[in-house]
Amino acid sequence: MKFLRKHIVPICAIVTLIAVGCYEGYWMLRLYHTERKSVESIISSSVTGADVEEYLDRMTRISPLPDRKSKIVSMSLDSLSGRIRKLSVYKIDKSSLPVAYGNDRPDVNKVQDLLQAYLDSAGLDIACRLVYEEKGDGDTLPPGTQEVAPQSKEGTVILTVPSNVNDGQYNVFSASLSGYIAGRMSGVMVISAGILLIIVLAFFLLDRMIKKRRRLEEIKNDFTQNITHELKTPIAVAYAASDTLLEYSLGDNPVKRKEYLGIIKDQLDKLGGMVEMILSTTMENRAGLRLNCSTTPVKTMLENAVSQIRIKAKKPCDITVSVIPDDLEITVDRKLMFSVILTILDNALKYSGDSVNIAVKAYLHKGKTVISLSDNGFGIAPSDQKHIFEKFYRVPTGNRHDVKGYGIGLFFAKSIVEKHGGRITVSSELGKGSSFIIEL
Repeated sequence: MKFLRKHIVPICAIVTLIAVGCYEGYWMLRLYHTERKSVESIISSSVTGADVEEYLDRMTRISPLPDRKSKIVSMSLDSLSGRIRKLSVYKIDKSSLPVAYGNDRPDVNKVQDLLQAYLDSAGLDIACRLVYEEKGDGDTLPPGTQEVAPQSKEGTVILTVPSNVNDGQYNVFSASLSGYIAGRMSGVMVISAGILLIIVLAFFLLDRMIKKRRRLEEIKNDFTQNITHELKTPIAVAYAASDTLLEYSLGDNPVKRKEYLGIIKDQLDKLGGMVEMILSTTMENRAGLRLNCSTTPVKTMLENAVSQIRIKAKKPCDITVSVIPDDLEITVDRKLMFSVILTILDNALKYSGDSVNIAVKAYLHKGKTVISLSDNGFGIAPSDQKHIFEKFYRVPTGNRHDVKGYGIGLFFAKSIVEKHGGRITVSSELGKGSSFIIEL
């Protein structure tokens, strides 16, 4: 059942495509046979008409072939159909004719030319070749009888049409009948293929949407678990400190009171900072978010951020700061940009081993201020680098809380940098650390 729920869209897509494909294939096959019968009927009637026309020419000698062919070509399709019907039932009383006329074989070349004229007038652009065969009295096939024959140099026998005026039959060869009928059906085939393509596209988009929603649901659950854990920690510490002050009457001891009040303040500051970051993240696309920009010395801002990280660090932490020129300044919202720098430095501290080396540099490059923050931490896999700036995304570490976070720090950083008209990028290699580049 779990497999079925996970792959319900692909399964439905395959079943639907098979059903629609079979349905369309059935009707395409029926349409093909209908078209083939229609074309063969026209060819059969045209052969009969051409046969009678040629016979009349031989008897009367009054209408040259070119004139008669020209007359046929100039006919409308309706008048041509009527003419063929009349000729197809035309019977010759050969007993009243001279023996020479009755025993003459037809001029197949003339019949061929007349047949092609009939086909052209009927709008059938198909090449047919006639081969005349003598038949005994009892061997003449009924009109329209089809006979399947093997391939020959002329093509394939598609029809065998008995002559109305001679004791024989015409074998109609064509090498392109199936291709011609397929060409007549090309519009229907294109529409059918388009319907199948639309179905495939619709299921693809549906599957993509469901996967995206499922992934968002997983991210939301992870965020809820992480943020709950992160919020509970400062609340618990502050509650324990205040409870200690009340329970053990430490409020009368100035030193202890100051110490515990400092702990409470630090935890409340941490809690406030987390809430501020979450609110800033949710507000980053709103028109109400305004940047309070001012000219800010880069070196001072970076050194203040580094000082806070050094105090927070509980492991050896070597951080170097280099600003060229020394008095480099930028116009930014100092509070928000300071939070961005602090977020990246905090990540460098958390995602590293027992010690960490961080290099912070700032310089001018092609008229832009560049701030580079590099570390020698764990690094980020290439598959995760394209997602780390997405909201709530965290590099998978399993269900562990040894590295705390809630997946919005880098999204927050990217949003604020872009609000300033800049951009932030990352280059990283597993086991060799990461480098974040901010261009303003």
